[in-house]
Amino acid sequence: MRRALLALGLALLVAAPAGWADPSFGLGAVSTLPAAFAPLRLAGVRTVKITADWSAIEPAAGRFLWPDVDAAVAAARREGLRPVLVLAYTPVWASLATGADARDPRVATRMPPRRVADWERFVGEAVRRYRDVVKEWQVWTLPALPHFRGTTSEYLTLLVAARRASLAADPASRVVAASPPGFDLIHVQRAVTQAADAASIVSLAPIGLSPEQWLRPLAALRQRVLAGGGRPLWVEWTADRPEANLGALVRAAAVARAAGVERLFIIPDLRRPEEPARAVLAALEALPFTGYLVREPGVYALVFGAGDRAALLAWRSEGQTALEVPVLPTARVVTLDVRPVALSPEGKVSLTLGPVPVFVSGVGAALVEEAKAALAQRGLLLPVVPAERDFSQSSEVNVRLGRETVERGLYSVPRARRNGVVEAVEVNGEGAVRAAPGREAAFIYFDVDDTFLFFNDGRFDVTVAIEVLGARAPQSVGFNLFYDSRSGYRFTPWQWVDAREGWVTYTFRLEDANFANTAGWDFAINAGANRPEGLTVRALTVRKVAR
Repeated sequence: MRRALLALGLALLVAAPAGWADPSFGLGAVSTLPAAFAPLRLAGVRTVKITADWSAIEPAAGRFLWPDVDAAVAAARREGLRPVLVLAYTPVWASLATGADARDPRVATRMPPRRVADWERFVGEAVRRYRDVVKEWQVWTLPALPHFRGTTSEYLTLLVAARRASLAADPASRVVAASPPGFDLIHVQRAVTQAADAASIVSLAPIGLSPEQWLRPLAALRQRVLAGGGRPLWVEWTADRPEANLGALVRAAAVARAAGVERLFIIPDLRRPEEPARAVLAALEALPFTGYLVREPGVYALVFGAGDRAALLAWRSEGQTALEVPVLPTARVVTLDVRPVALSPEGKVSLTLGPVPVFVSGVGAALVEEAKAALAQRGLLLPVVPAERDFSQSSEVNVRLGRETVERGLYSVPRARRNGVVEAVEVNGEGAVRAAPGREAAFIYFDVDDTFLFFNDGRFDVTVAIEVLGARAPQSVGFNLFYDSRSGYRFTPWQWVDAREGWVTYTFRLEDANFANTAGWDFAINAGANRPEGLTVRALTVRKVAR
C-alpha cells in the first residue's frame, strides 16, 4: 500500500483555463476597496462587483463626481479583475422620500427615485463612461429592506429603465437583476416574465443558507422559471463563519458549478484559500460538471470532467462516512485539511467523508458513467433524503404541538423574535401551544417539507386544517394565516373561534400558495391582537388539492 499526501501546488490537478473573457464558471467577489483586489486575485477571484453609489456620484442634479469609481475600476483592471458595476442608492434630491425621511440619508437614499428619467440618465452616463471596460451592470445591491425601500414593481421599473439606458450607450452590455436575500423565486419569476428583455442575468443572494440548501431552489429555477432559456445565474454568498469556512467555499463552488451558475461571488472577508483549496477551485472552474453519485443521505459526491481528467469532489454535510472510489494509476487526492489518504494497489482509494470536501482527480470510468446515468435519470442534483423523510407520495403532512412536538412532514419553526414566542401547555392532559394574549404581534411559524411541496407556483390548491381550543366567549379570540403566496407573503381573512368547549377545526383553502421558504418558512398562524385570552393550537394538517 502506498501513501499519498499529495502536493500543494496549483498545477497538481489540472491546468488552469487559458483565459477568462467568458468562462462558463468563475469565482467573483464583492468589494469597492482597491486594496482588496490583489489578495482577491491571488485567491482565484476573476470578477469583482463594485458599487457605484448614485447618491455620491451625483450629489446635485447634473453634477457628476466619478473619481472614486474611476479609481476602483482602474485598480480592478490593473489586477486583472473584470469589474461589474452595481448601480444603487438614490440622491436625496431625486428620492421619493419626504419629511423626516428626506432628512435622513440612510432612508432617503434607499428609496426609489421620484422620476425614473433621473435614474435612466444616470445609468446612461455611467455606461457611456465605462463602456470600454465594464459590460455587466447590476441594478441595486439587494432589492429588500433595509437596502431598498420600494416595491417589487418599482424595482422592475428601474430594471427596465436601466436596460433601456445601457443598450442605448452600449449594445453589448448586460443588465443584472438582483433579488432579495434567500431564494425569493417569485421575485425572480416576475423579473424574467414582466421584465424579460431587461434581465440579462439573474443574481441570487442566499445569505445565511448552506450550499446544500441551494440545491432545491436552484433546480426549481432551472426547471420551472428559466426552462428553455439561456439566462445566466449569479450567486452572491457570505459564509456563516468566513474565517473558518474554506470547506464551505469549496462546497459552494461545487454546488454552483453543478447547478450551472456562471459566477459565484463571495464577500472578501473570507480567509484567503490556502493552496489545496485554490487547486480545487481552479479544477472546478476548468472542468465541466458530469453528474453525481447517489449515496446515503447527507453524502454529496459530484463528478467533473471525463476520461483521464475526470475528478470527484465529495463530502458529508454532518458526521462522517466511508466512500471507496475506483481510480486510475495517475490519481491524485487533495484534502483541504491536509490529511494523508491511502491508495490501494487494487486501484481504489478509501475516503473518510466529513464536512471538509475531499478532491480526487483521475477517477475510474465506471464511476464517471454512474454519475452520468444519475444525472440523466434523476435530473438536477437534489439532496438524498431518508425514506422516512420523503413525503413526495404522501397525501398530507401534519404536526402535533406541545411540549413534545410530533412532526410528520410539517415542522414547527422556532423564531428568535418577539412575535414568535409561544408557550407549551396542557389542556385536559393533552399537549398544545398557546400564544400569549394582549400582544399586537404573535405568530406561530411552520414549514412544509420540501419533498411534499416546494415552489407550488399554481400547480395545486392547498388546504391548511388547524385544530384550536374553543373560545370562552364569542369573538374573544381569533386568528388568520400569513402565508408565502405567488405575490409575496399575505394574510387570509380573519377567523373568529367559536365559543364552545373542546377542540374545533378550521380549514383554510389557499389558491395561490407558493411555499418556497422565501423567508425561511411557508406559513404562520397570526394570533396577535387577542385581548381576553390567547389562541391555543393542538394540531395542523396540510393537504394538496388537485385543480
